[in-house]
Amino acid sequence: MHTEYSESENVIRRLHQITQSYDKGFDFQINALIELGLERFSLDIGILAQVEGDTYTIRHCICPEYMPLMPGNQFEFGMTYCAVTCESDGVVAVEHVGQSDILGSHPAYRHFGLESYIAIPIHMGGVTWGTLNFSSPAPYPRAFKAIDIDALQLMASWIEVELVRRMQETQLRELNAKLREMALTDPLTRLMNRRAFKETLVQSVEHFRHRTSPQEAALLLVDIDHFKVLNDTYGHLLGDTVLTEFANVITANLRSGDLVARYGGKVFVIWLNETNRAGIEVVCDRLLSGLGRLDLVDETLTASVGICHLTTRQTEENVLSQFVKPAQIMDTMIARADQALCRAKANGRSGVAFCSAEPVYLDTLS
Repeated sequence: MHTEYSESENVIRRLHQITQSYDKGFDFQINALIELGLERFSLDIGILAQVEGDTYTIRHCICPEYMPLMPGNQFEFGMTYCAVTCESDGVVAVEHVGQSDILGSHPAYRHFGLESYIAIPIHMGGVTWGTLNFSSPAPYPRAFKAIDIDALQLMASWIEVELVRRMQETQLRELNAKLREMALTDPLTRLMNRRAFKETLVQSVEHFRHRTSPQEAALLLVDIDHFKVLNDTYGHLLGDTVLTEFANVITANLRSGDLVARYGGKVFVIWLNETNRAGIEVVCDRLLSGLGRLDLVDETLTASVGICHLTTRQTEENVLSQFVKPAQIMDTMIARADQALCRAKANGRSGVAFCSAEPVYLDTLS
């Protein structure tokens, strides 16, 4: 009895050491757990396998070189001892499979010839996830003891808890990612919303202002003309369709380094990176032409565009310029583009207006 207590204490102590090694990662812990089982049972093969439908997949495995098993190997579930283990829903321990009524006639015995086998189902969320199993081609030299069963159950319990914890962590990460996407994405057009655009634009402006050679860029505000009349005439659902389709037109005509967002209501904001005036005009023409080709209403759809065209220059580092934050520059750019947008609308709409005849030096914005 004293020896069994010592063995039990040793298993518990080893399990504690393994399960507390979170800094070494889940794979390390599982492999250490399998190694503990192999030592405890004096068997050759240790496997943690997942069962999905009729497929048995080895997730973690330790075995001799002569046994060509490795993580990722798949077998037909019904052809494995684990099918019996999962059906029993408890520990299956067989010292000599060839003499066993349970596994002696099983296809896996004829195929693999494993004589000794001890396994337990692994459950997650009330559903059978797979099995933890140990085996050997040689018959077991003694009967499996109660302490063997206890050790296997302890290992399985930790794996089950860890699998659930990891699943919950994954679900939490996915939920947080989804919540962040919802917080930064316009639900109608699936473009960035104003908040996401500003966060991204700050980084782009910071990169732009520190270029070593002169560069040009532009911020555009695009406002669909007479949108209220369109909503009043055709209904808000049709208005939503116009916004969505125009968003697709914009996205299709921008490069990977450009940015676009629904700034609010019927207004879109665009950042054109490394673009001169001719390039800006080409993009505007494509956007307005694309909008006009949308066959959604009887009238031709138009928009007005206000542009803040920017450039950098080689200047001595100004003592005050280091205190001008990218967010301040961005707000000024938007204000300049908005002023230009108002001029475009005042000039009869369906057109483009620049905030100035020449590009604005970025270092003058604050």
